[in-house]
Amino acid sequence: MQWGEEQQSAGAQLHYHDDDEAQRAMKHVSRSTYDLSAARTVLSGPGSRAFGINTTIPPETDPSFIVQRADDVNTIQRMLGDVHTSAVMVIGMPGAGKSTLAALLYRRLQLAQEAGLPAPRYLVWLSPGVYTTISDVIAAILSAVQVNVPGLFLLKQEQQLALLLQALRRPEHNALVVLDQFEVVLHPETHQVAGRGVLPSFLEMIQSDLGASRFLLTGYTSPYEQPGMEEHEQTRVRSYLVSRISIPEGMGLLQQRGVLASPEELSLVWQRCAGHAFALVLFGALVNLSGISLSYLLYAPDHQAIWAGDVTANLMSALYQSLNPVRKALMRSLALFSEPVPLPGVLMVAAGSAPSAKLEMELAVLVRSAMVQQGANAAEEACFSLHSLWRQYIYEHYLDGHEQPPQVSISTSGLHPPLNRESMAADPLRNALATGHMQVAIYYQYVVRTQCPSREQRKGLQDIEPIIAAIRHLCLGWRWQRACDLLFEERLHESMVQWGAWHALVGLYAALLPPSGVLLRRDEGLVASLVAVLYGRMGELHLSQEYFGQALTIQRQLHDVQGEASTLINQGELLRMAGMYDQARRNFEQALALNEQLHDPDLACTLFHNFGLLFSEEQNHQKALSYYLQAWRLVDAGHGRQHKGRVLTNIGLLLYEQGLQQEGLAVLLAALQARQALRDPTVVHLETVLDALEHRMGASAYARASRAAMSIQQEIFSRFTNFDVP
Repeated sequence: MQWGEEQQSAGAQLHYHDDDEAQRAMKHVSRSTYDLSAARTVLSGPGSRAFGINTTIPPETDPSFIVQRADDVNTIQRMLGDVHTSAVMVIGMPGAGKSTLAALLYRRLQLAQEAGLPAPRYLVWLSPGVYTTISDVIAAILSAVQVNVPGLFLLKQEQQLALLLQALRRPEHNALVVLDQFEVVLHPETHQVAGRGVLPSFLEMIQSDLGASRFLLTGYTSPYEQPGMEEHEQTRVRSYLVSRISIPEGMGLLQQRGVLASPEELSLVWQRCAGHAFALVLFGALVNLSGISLSYLLYAPDHQAIWAGDVTANLMSALYQSLNPVRKALMRSLALFSEPVPLPGVLMVAAGSAPSAKLEMELAVLVRSAMVQQGANAAEEACFSLHSLWRQYIYEHYLDGHEQPPQVSISTSGLHPPLNRESMAADPLRNALATGHMQVAIYYQYVVRTQCPSREQRKGLQDIEPIIAAIRHLCLGWRWQRACDLLFEERLHESMVQWGAWHALVGLYAALLPPSGVLLRRDEGLVASLVAVLYGRMGELHLSQEYFGQALTIQRQLHDVQGEASTLINQGELLRMAGMYDQARRNFEQALALNEQLHDPDLACTLFHNFGLLFSEEQNHQKALSYYLQAWRLVDAGHGRQHKGRVLTNIGLLLYEQGLQQEGLAVLLAALQARQALRDPTVVHLETVLDALEHRMGASAYARASRAAMSIQQEIFSRFTNFDVP
């Protein structure tokens, strides 16, 4: 709850609000007693700032292996130097070499920094993933330019953008921010990615005046050149089309890849590949890995089909079919990951529980041939991934040359709607991919067991990323119920709310619910209720009410009285926050009536407390105090102990506001002690109130008032016990 953020005049009259950032409903759900709505974001460590970002390190640009493309890099650098330019969008078809160009420029500026030459103060490289939200991008940039914003994720995304713009405009703090493969944000693979609704505002921010800072984005097309954008005001975003590399560069690339041939033959390869960088790389790999001579590939009738139609796709097909079983297994395994994966993950998924040295040697061969990309993730750990073209190709040809794998075994008991096993098994490709994703989920569950800190030791989102990955792959493996169980067992519904990853949590929930997933009906109702709470906190009131309706319908069908009461309380709190007091009261009254069947003192404590908040909003302080005291008596009797500090805080603030300053301070000091004992992360807000009061009163006067207040605490609590509740 939010309280005491404003103080008035010398009388130190305290005004308070019920925690806006940590919703007030002290809810109770059948799966957990955790108060989702009352959690507040806790600023986590620096590592979590890269949450949702695949990597913060550019790909390798070793001159002995990568064509340096100086003309292209010079042109992009000149474009970025234009005072009327805020961003350059490097566009082109997949495999044209956009990321390589961006990395070459990044490395050039990095060398300039080291030599003391003119260069941006901050160089920021971000490769977003398919689940990355705009908030993740903003947080990563702010962290990289050394701007610390506690509670960033709790701000509205428009406020986050304003902070980012302010940070980038700082004099002498200019930055070059590279957003590589930005198409995954513009065109995500999954429709279940929450938090991208602010994308238009983000794009608008990029084309504003950024001072001396610049953005460099890579992608298939520019969002600023879509139909309807022609009439837009003059843009500060310029595009650079990467179509093909020059003949000398293409010949040099082939020679770097170990292709030995005459200049005429190398030139012919360049022509047949139309100067497409990735196609030339594929051709070099085909020559080196297949054992087929260059001349035979160019002239033999058996291989002329390669050069007709989509040459890049044809080269991938020829190369994939030429791989030995071990290399093919490695490629198939990597295709299941949408994020860079460390070596143990590649080996475990490819070979199950018995990875061998041969697998590691064959992976090294694939890396040398550039079929597999080696880089680093946000934790700077060596990781492996596939080019997006390879991943798409293997996904479509996952069963090529392999026997049909065993079908995924799914329990259909109690699921609604019931799964149709026959229809799922009728698609061998989908079944094979689901089986593969289950192997990936097993790997991430192994990482969770062996590497994740215990729940008590977790400090930030980075500590739970393997759990999130396991849940996502369980969903892709059609094991939605197991994914749901893991989410609650690991209490992600607590920690992700506390750390501000609301959008990511909504994405996980959405993958569990129909039409994407299938759960037991009771869990479906619970998850729908939790989604409703999060959407409500994010300001998506229409979606929030829609999910509340779904949850209540399910819970009433199942006669889940506990779940229905919890949902009504959460919905009522959101209605109260929106100023819809009559509707909120009706919700609380319905929940109170349901609790007459349950006789649940914890639920009663929640309701009394929330009724107190409601009457406080309506300025009916006497009734508010009576309900707070009913909640306190239940807490004092051992119920809802985790809310002891919160209840006491509201009582203390209410007393202080009514002019009972000594009594109010006595209760607030007791609340402080209770919240510190419970290690309540929101205690900082009460501490802020008391610090402000001390500043206003003066240290010595505050010390005297505190001693006097402490001396009457026992008397005050005795009055609470004997207070006549109407």
